[in-house]
Amino acid sequence: MTTNPNDHAPSTSDKQPIPKSLCLNELKIDAGDRELLAETNLTISAGKITVIVGGSGAGKSVLLRTLAGLTPRNGPVIKWKGQIESGHHLQTTHPTGPEKADQTTTGTSANTSEPEIVFPEQPRIGIVFQQFALFDELSPTENVQFAIDHRNDRAIAPSHTSRQWLEELGVPAKTPVAALSGGQKQRLAIARTLAANPDIILYDEPTSGLDAASGGKVAELIRHTHDTYHRTSIIVTHDYETLIPIADEVLLLDSETHHLIAVPQSDWPQIPSRMRPVQLSATASVPQTVVGQSAEKIDSFFAQTGSTVVAALRLPYDLLPLFPRPRWGLRFFAHYLRLVGGVSAWVYLILAGLIVGFTGTYFTFRFLPFRLYTQPLLIDELLSSIGFALYRILVPVLATILIAARCGAAVAADVGVKQYGGQIDAMRTLGVKPRLYLLLPIVLAFMLATPILEWMAFTSARFVSMLSFSATHPDVGPFFWEQHFYRNLLSSDGGWPQGWGWVMLKNLACGVGTGAIGFYRGLAPKQSASDVSNAITSTVLWTTLYVLLVHFIIALIEF
Repeated sequence: MTTNPNDHAPSTSDKQPIPKSLCLNELKIDAGDRELLAETNLTISAGKITVIVGGSGAGKSVLLRTLAGLTPRNGPVIKWKGQIESGHHLQTTHPTGPEKADQTTTGTSANTSEPEIVFPEQPRIGIVFQQFALFDELSPTENVQFAIDHRNDRAIAPSHTSRQWLEELGVPAKTPVAALSGGQKQRLAIARTLAANPDIILYDEPTSGLDAASGGKVAELIRHTHDTYHRTSIIVTHDYETLIPIADEVLLLDSETHHLIAVPQSDWPQIPSRMRPVQLSATASVPQTVVGQSAEKIDSFFAQTGSTVVAALRLPYDLLPLFPRPRWGLRFFAHYLRLVGGVSAWVYLILAGLIVGFTGTYFTFRFLPFRLYTQPLLIDELLSSIGFALYRILVPVLATILIAARCGAAVAADVGVKQYGGQIDAMRTLGVKPRLYLLLPIVLAFMLATPILEWMAFTSARFVSMLSFSATHPDVGPFFWEQHFYRNLLSSDGGWPQGWGWVMLKNLACGVGTGAIGFYRGLAPKQSASDVSNAITSTVLWTTLYVLLVHFIIALIEF
C-alpha cells in the first residue's frame, strides 16, 4: 500500500521537535581481536535520512546496536570506547579515513564552509527492529501506549493518543499482534517508536526478507514518516538498491579500512562495487581433546554457578525500585500470574495431589507388616501420620518440584523468547530496565501462586486419601478418617494447622528462587532458538536442585 504524504498529516498546532544530530566522538568498536570500526570522529546530520551500508560481516549490526545503547562497553566479545552524543543544530558530516580530504568538500551536506556549534547531550534513540520486537501479550494499542507512558518528557502532553498513532500508520487496533501481517507489524513498530518521542530513529534492515515491491512500500513509508515527523533517521541495511533512493546522505562502513566514509551523491551508483565482504584469515582448527572438552564444560559449569550465586546475592537489589509505572507493572504481573498459576497449573497440581494422596494412603495400609494383626491396633496412628506427612512433607516437596519444573520452564521460555525476539532490547530503548517489569512481576506471581497451587495439591490429596480409606475400610468410614487424619495437625486453639508457618516458608522460598532462576536463565543472551531451548533445560535443572536444597535446609531446622 502506498502512503500519500498528505494523508493523516499532523495538525499545524502540533509543535515539531528540533531535529538533532548524532555525534560520534572517538568511537572505536572491536569484536574479539578484530577491529570493526577504527577510531572515528563523525557527525550524522540532523533532520536527514542517513543510510549506512557495508559488506557482509563489516559490522553494521554491531554499529547499530552500539548507537542504540544496547551494547555494553566491555562485553565478553564486543568492546567499544568513545562517546555518542547529540546536538540541536544541523551538522556537517565529517568522515574519517583515507578519503577524508576529498569527501569533506564533496559530501552531501549543504553547509561545509562554517561549522555550527554542537551542544552535546545524551540522545534519546528509538529503534525499529528487523524482527519488530513487539510485545505479543499486549494489543497493538497497548504496545503504543507503553511507549507513550515511558517518554522522557511525560510532563508534556503527547501529540497523539495511541489510537491516533494506529490510525495514522494504518494499523488495526483490535487485531492481536501475532495475527498482524508483516507490513502491519512494521507499521506498528514505527508507531511505537514514534510514540516514545525519540530524538533519533534507527532502522535495522527494514526491508530484510521482503520482495522488491514490499521493500519499496517500506521505503516509501520511512520517507513519509521522516517528512511528517522530522526526526533524524538512520538506516542500517544491505539493501542499497531499495533504500538509497530515499536517502539524503550515505555512509559506507568500509570492511578494509574500518572507517565510516561519506559517499558523495555522484558516487552512489558505485556503492555495490565498494561493498566488499569481510575476508577472514583462514586458520587451521585444532580439534579439542577429551581433556580439553571436559575442561571447557567444567569452566562453563562454574561460570554458570558463579553467575547464579551473584544473581542470588543481587536479587534484593534487583527487586528495587518498584514499578516505574504501576499500571504496567500490574499488567505484566497479571500476565505472569496467568502463566504461573493458570488453569493448566491447577490441573497439573491437582492430579499430582491425587496421585500422592492415593499412594500415601492405600499402599500404607496395603503393605503394612502383619496387616491383619497390626492394622486394628495402629489404624488411628497411621492416619494421623499420613496426614502429617502429606501436609508437612510429601505434598510441599512434590508440589514445589513440579512448580519449579513446569512454571520455571514456562517463565524461562517467555523471557527467553523476549530476549531472542528483541522485546528486551525494545524495553531498553524505551528507557525501561527489563527487571523492573519482568523480574518483580515474576517473583510476585510465584509468591502468590505457589502457596495456592500447593494448597490445591494438598486439598486433592486429602480428598483422595479419604476416598481410598473409606473404600478399603467401609466399617469405620470417612468420619473415623477425618477424626484421626488431622490429629497431629490441629493446634490447641483450633486455629491454623501446626507447622503452617514452615510450609508457607518453604512455598515462598521455593517460589522466589524459581522465579528468579527462570528470569535470569531466560535473560541470558540468545543467538538462536537452541539457546532458548537450552535456557529452558537449564532452568528445570537449577530450579529442581534449588527446591530440593531449600527443603533439605528447612527440614534440618524444622525437625
